[in-house]
Amino acid sequence: MIAILTYLIRIRFRKLFGKEDYLAISLLLTGIGVLLYFANKNYSHYANFSLFFIFDIARLHFNRKDIELLKLNPNFNTIFFLEYSIYSFPILVLLLINQKFIAVVFLFLFLLLISRIPKISQKPFRYPFKMFDPFWAVSFRKNRLLFFFPLIFLFAYMGFQYNNENLYYAVLVFFAVIACIPSFKREELIHIKASCYIGKNYLFQQYKAVCFNCIYFGILLALLFAVLQQWFLIALIPTLLFFPMLNLLFKYAFFERKIVHSIFFTLFLGNIIYGFPLLLIPFIYIKAIKNLNKIQNA
Repeated sequence: MIAILTYLIRIRFRKLFGKEDYLAISLLLTGIGVLLYFANKNYSHYANFSLFFIFDIARLHFNRKDIELLKLNPNFNTIFFLEYSIYSFPILVLLLINQKFIAVVFLFLFLLLISRIPKISQKPFRYPFKMFDPFWAVSFRKNRLLFFFPLIFLFAYMGFQYNNENLYYAVLVFFAVIACIPSFKREELIHIKASCYIGKNYLFQQYKAVCFNCIYFGILLALLFAVLQQWFLIALIPTLLFFPMLNLLFKYAFFERKIVHSIFFTLFLGNIIYGFPLLLIPFIYIKAIKNLNKIQNA
């Protein structure tokens, strides 16, 4: 059972790390530790959001393709439970440190329940996205991003009900995060090389796809804020395009290593309030174009 668990955890992160890339693993563990430290320092502000981690576990369970294979093991439910418990370890530590024992019990009960629910078979939903970047449809289908929209609507309603502007801003953050997810995917090199668009033209087509695809759920968000009469927030929605467009630059500037892309993008956003990271955008753009030209001329 331990061997199976080790293998499952290893393949869970195989897209982030190269073989025996201990530096990347150390950076990830350090990042988790830092986030855990700051989350504990500000736990009173984010206590109500800590258990939303269960949505990610549910997404993980319903997206996995190895359920039928693991069912060949008589202890497959225990394997699922232990894997999800390891995955939830940072949240469990955070709850235990703050003596939220009822929440810990609730989380364990949820893990027991989700580990015994079979995978739900669903008919594929056709997304109306511009397919120059197919990872929009892939990300929405694979990560079940559509299921996060009821949560977004709930946050907006709670913000209206309790007159809490922070919940409105949380909705905008959800929008930005969802728009950034497709840019963390990588197309095959042959697809870039075979494109009739070269260098900056290829990047421009990607930008057009980002704008076109964001319009669909941006309209839904605008209608939601219109119903709640939050006109200022509607004006903020177009400015959120900055984040997926910036992430696209980082994608092609650091195309070879996904983990480096993620780290630099996170550092950029973490320091953007100071203004100086914005001065780096022209250099990131030049690096992205050079990298695309290098790939297409290789």
